Amino acid sequence: MASHPDYGSFRIQPLTQGGLVIRELLDTVETHARGMWRYRWHAIVLTWLFGVAGWAFVYSMPPVYEAQARVFVDTENAIRPLLRDIATSSDLMSEVAVVTREMLSRPVLAEVARDTNLDALAPTDEDFERLLVLMRKRIKIVGDNYNMFTISFEHTERTRAIAVVDSLLSIFIEKSLGSDRTESNTARAFLRKEIAEYETRLTEAESRLAQFKRDNVALMPDKRGDYFSRLQSGESVRITTQSRLRLAEERRAEMMRQLDGEEPVFGLMPSTVPEASGSGATAGKIARLQAQLSELRLQYTDKHPRIGQILETIQQLQEQQAVEFAQSAADSGNGTTMASNPLDLNPVYQNMRLQLSNTDVEIASLRVELSQQQAKVAELRTLVDTVPQVEADLSRLNRDYDVVKSKYAQLLAQLERARIGENVEKSIDDVKFRIIDPPFVGQNPVGPKRHPLLVAGTILAVGLGVALAFLLNQLHPVFYSSRSVTLTNGVPVLGVVSLLLSPEESRSKKRGHLILAAATTVFILSFFMIYQFAERLSQIFRDIA
Repeated sequence: MASHPDYGSFRIQPLTQGGLVIRELLDTVETHARGMWRYRWHAIVLTWLFGVAGWAFVYSMPPVYEAQARVFVDTENAIRPLLRDIATSSDLMSEVAVVTREMLSRPVLAEVARDTNLDALAPTDEDFERLLVLMRKRIKIVGDNYNMFTISFEHTERTRAIAVVDSLLSIFIEKSLGSDRTESNTARAFLRKEIAEYETRLTEAESRLAQFKRDNVALMPDKRGDYFSRLQSGESVRITTQSRLRLAEERRAEMMRQLDGEEPVFGLMPSTVPEASGSGATAGKIARLQAQLSELRLQYTDKHPRIGQILETIQQLQEQQAVEFAQSAADSGNGTTMASNPLDLNPVYQNMRLQLSNTDVEIASLRVELSQQQAKVAELRTLVDTVPQVEADLSRLNRDYDVVKSKYAQLLAQLERARIGENVEKSIDDVKFRIIDPPFVGQNPVGPKRHPLLVAGTILAVGLGVALAFLLNQLHPVFYSSRSVTLTNGVPVLGVVSLLLSPEESRSKKRGHLILAAATTVFILSFFMIYQFAERLSQIFRDIA
């Protein structure tokens, strides 16, 4: 079994399929390289042409200067926090941020172009539009978290760059100071318009509500509540009155049974009484009823049923008293004194009769009250389909009225806050601008970036030369090995004849190699020199041009 020789830690490995792929790749690269070598002069000439053209183009680009200005926006104020809940206060930094975006609008850019005579460089409308687009690209307004804003502009002329930044700074300050006033005026005008509209709607809602109440005055809910509350309350009062009437009637029946069973008490009083003793008892009843009448009149009118019942009872007693007086006068004329009813002389009996009279009055009053309450309940029951609908319509009208009234009050409050805010703005300076750095331009230009452009142009020129050589080789291919012929045609090569150059051809070939090396070396050295002295040589080149 054969083995591979071992040289230290290295071992010669057999050629694998991966090695074949690498070998074929190397053969392909070698074939292309030899083919491109035939067109080396074409490549070097094209490289020189595009290299010199690219260097000239980069050198011909004028320097670009950047003018800058820095301004600090001071929004702190001692009065505004004290009026936070009284006067309106806007976010000043947000307004300034809006102004920074507005600075890049077409009207502002056109104004700056006219102020700095940049419009003289654009004689036609198309040129002017292109000028505005270019200005928008070159103007930068940047703010940081510390309210510091930087305004910059790039131009090939120092004076124009400074003039543009100065104009932008002035417009920035003017618009920032005037934006709050303008927006406040717009907000107040809007509030006044809305208030007028809501005032009209509020007046209409009040008129509709008042008209509805006039049309349904008898069906309006009162302090007792809505329809169902009143119906429930009426039923409850009716049941209570019925209970009181039933108790009063039972009490009267019991009194009647006691009066019917009362016996006269003899020996407590003499059998004869002075004249007009009967009329004295009637007078006492009348006096007590009149006292009750005086108390009731303090609470009710004479139309109250109980007052009417007492008046009727007093009238009856007065008629009875008149009869007793007449009878006493007749008895006195005959010289005799009639004995009084023994029960009339019994104080217990008299008290029970008085209570019975009061109970009768109470029963009559309760019957009248019950009749009235039943009538009210019956009337409410007949309105079961009408009153709830009226109350629902009233609730809807009240709801609409309350909503409009609430919005109207809110708008009035907002307008008042806006008015106070306007007075605050007039009395204090909300925003203060401090120019940290006025418009200035550095000594060195910020563009163009000549070194990266020179490198890119050189790489592009070399790439174009290599691409030209590769393209010509593909258009006119040749074979450099018998293996490539075999792989291309599939025919084995039986032999190879080598080319032998004469001494003159060898010297000519060497001279060509030296010239090619010199051209390449000069190209590389030229690139390094141009790269090293880019700014100075650029100024000289532009002066010559």
